[in-house]
Amino acid sequence: MINSEEYKSVVGLDELHAALVIQDNTNGYAADIPEMFAPATNATAEPTSSQETQYANNGPFDVLVSEGETKITLETTNIPIEVLAKYLGKIYDTASGRMFDQGAGATPPDAALSFRSMKSNGHYRYFQYLKGKFSVPKDEASTVKEKKEPKPMQIIFTAVNTIHLFDLGAVTSTVKRVIGDEDSLNFSGATWFAQVQTPVTTTPNALVLSSSVPVDGAASVSVSANLTLTFSNALKDASVSRITLIKSTDGSPIASAISLDATKKIVTIDPTANLTAATKYYLVYAVEDIYGQTLNSAIDFTTA
Repeated sequence: MINSEEYKSVVGLDELHAALVIQDNTNGYAADIPEMFAPATNATAEPTSSQETQYANNGPFDVLVSEGETKITLETTNIPIEVLAKYLGKIYDTASGRMFDQGAGATPPDAALSFRSMKSNGHYRYFQYLKGKFSVPKDEASTVKEKKEPKPMQIIFTAVNTIHLFDLGAVTSTVKRVIGDEDSLNFSGATWFAQVQTPVTTTPNALVLSSSVPVDGAASVSVSANLTLTFSNALKDASVSRITLIKSTDGSPIASAISLDATKKIVTIDPTANLTAATKYYLVYAVEDIYGQTLNSAIDFTTA
């Protein structure tokens, strides 16, 4: 059922996010966690389309419609150099804080783009483009006059369809964009920017510890064993810095190499030296998943 509030006009724009596309092939689609791209002042999307009329029996018989890429012209405040380098395929030197522009030698990576537009009733319509590339932005500057004139940065994102085929219910197809409106029945934009939205994106499950090796309360654990924690959702990379192995006798942290696997769900803790025999240890964690959900707890075990 159509809600009359869906007809309200657009009066605002914000939350311009981007994310690198990690995978887009026949096997699947995946993207990084969306990050703030830049404060936006204007966005204009122009899809390339054509219409051809077929004539038969001495008159117009059918209209053939096709759609190609969509060019999205974005006007923003200054875009940080490090962000530009990342999405244009340029080299950013962290030691000097400079971007090295290879010109035509740079290849922009595939990226996803999302933002929302505010309507006159204060509600939002959300946009997600699943795949495209950014072009080098237009820079403009002028001398200071009696009245200062801010110069927005203009950058173009060209969106195309995914290679991956999604199950859309009635059909299986590639997808260019996903759109949602807060005034539409059953839609919520609460977690829109927590992950790149696809036709199969759902509300994330609660973050829980699915399993651990050793299990909580285990005894006779090998002093040379690696430890693992498996979580229900993918974690943010920074979570590994908030996992600590502690010796119970004096509370001292144990030096360990801690890493995330490719799924970002499994954490491996590899102590740099063998643990002390017949000693109790605590593995303490305070992690955050890619949806912003946190989990704080610990497991304990005793070595052999």
